[in-house]
Amino acid sequence: MSAQPLTDISAFWTESLADELLRFLTGRLKCPDIAAELTHDTYLGLRQIAEKSPPDNARAMAFRIAINLTIDHQRKTMVRDRYGSDEDFDALAESIPGNAAPPEQVLIGQQRLAALQHALDELPQACRSVFLLHGVDGLTYTQVAERLGISKSQVNKLLAKAMAHCARQLAD
Repeated sequence: MSAQPLTDISAFWTESLADELLRFLTGRLKCPDIAAELTHDTYLGLRQIAEKSPPDNARAMAFRIAINLTIDHQRKTMVRDRYGSDEDFDALAESIPGNAAPPEQVLIGQQRLAALQHALDELPQACRSVFLLHGVDGLTYTQVAERLGISKSQVNKLLAKAMAHCARQLAD
């Protein structure tokens, strides 16, 4: 006994639909090869949708898929045309000026980082932990609350306290 697909795609995909899509895409893209490729991709997309939930209007769905694929193709082509080139990538990378900060900006940044570290050191452990877990590690309030065994509202209060303290210290 073999597994049968939930929906027979032949009920939705016909030769006339394929021909109509191919003509439509060829007219839009002006390239029969790409149009044929996107027609095939439309078939695959329609098949995937039909297996999950049969569409009420397969023709409209096929055209919507084809239009979306055409838009994606045109966007990719525009990006390739704009940013892609035949130049050697290494030569191009060397021609772009470095974005290293001037020494005085580096020094100012180091001083602000030291001030922030000092401000964090002054915080109670719970405030510091919440600040670091949320701000540095990127955890959500729920994740921080679970990790520390406290409520989300407590996370919010501790984070507000830590941020206010750090802002005051950096403002001085």
